[in-house]
Amino acid sequence: MFRTKHPGKVVLAVAAAIAATTIAATAASVAAPGSAFAATGNLFASVSQTGKLVAGTPGASVTVFGTGRYEVTFPQNVSGCAYVATTINAYSQALQSFTAGGHLSANGVYVETKNQGGGLTAGPFNLVVDCGQPGWSYAVVGYSANLVRATAGTTLTSLGTGRYDVTFPQNVSGCAYLASVGDPGNALVYNPNGVYTGSASNPDAVYIETKNTAGGLSSGIPFHLAVVCPGAANASFAVVNASGLLARGSALTSSFLAGTGQYDMITGNSLTGCAEVATRGSVGTSVPYTPATVEITPGFGSNTIGIQVRDLLYFGGNLDDQSFHAAAVC
Repeated sequence: MFRTKHPGKVVLAVAAAIAATTIAATAASVAAPGSAFAATGNLFASVSQTGKLVAGTPGASVTVFGTGRYEVTFPQNVSGCAYVATTINAYSQALQSFTAGGHLSANGVYVETKNQGGGLTAGPFNLVVDCGQPGWSYAVVGYSANLVRATAGTTLTSLGTGRYDVTFPQNVSGCAYLASVGDPGNALVYNPNGVYTGSASNPDAVYIETKNTAGGLSSGIPFHLAVVCPGAANASFAVVNASGLLARGSALTSSFLAGTGQYDMITGNSLTGCAEVATRGSVGTSVPYTPATVEITPGFGSNTIGIQVRDLLYFGGNLDDQSFHAAAVC
């Protein structure tokens, strides 16, 4: 059996059935609940395992196509943006999320949640859409190391197998770098690979590694990158050392290590009604050697979120102290 985690207790739960095949659309859209952040301009969603929109941009909705297959529809065209998703911890081992353009409309973002063997598995997730609003930069990179779309003036350099520099037209060294494996168009994402972030020697650039499920550097893995900087409205971010100490982050943001592989990010604002995403990544120019999964867990207060880091299942799937980048978007 898998384990479902809640603050202060662990409750056994029967695992959701793992489906490896595509299932036809079955559920109707669910409208977003009201939000106090209607005027932020941010596009985000927090979606339950069953496809309920728990929080998100007003006017957003969710359609469930089948096990582990969701589409979040926003009240505007998002086809020119980047999509970053992170699963919310629901089982004893981490799921992973993969993004693509909408299958229903240009206003949609398609999300798959899969186990590490590649099987579609129903799982809760958070989604953030980066369209280059003030304080944000983005890039979407395709299968052939090609820059598909990005903030104006952005360039891409391939450094070798599974290694890239994404260079923006401004300094991003004080920001957080969030990434998802994702199709650059609206196709399916078949292989459950990983993407990892870090700083480049150029303060205008983000270093990226793409790796297979065994942790080996691999080319041909497309990804979406969102860069969240201090000027981003109604967003808090943290870049956290393996020790739990904050390397950089938003004002009034801190972090600590609560237990092996279990971290808390503390902000100066309530995060009720927000979405949180996180990526395994280094805090500086060091290479993120140890591949790992990163999931969101409940925080101990309304202004906190939990982040759980585990080794890939190929290496045992154990909780592990590793650095990461995280952001809460409202």
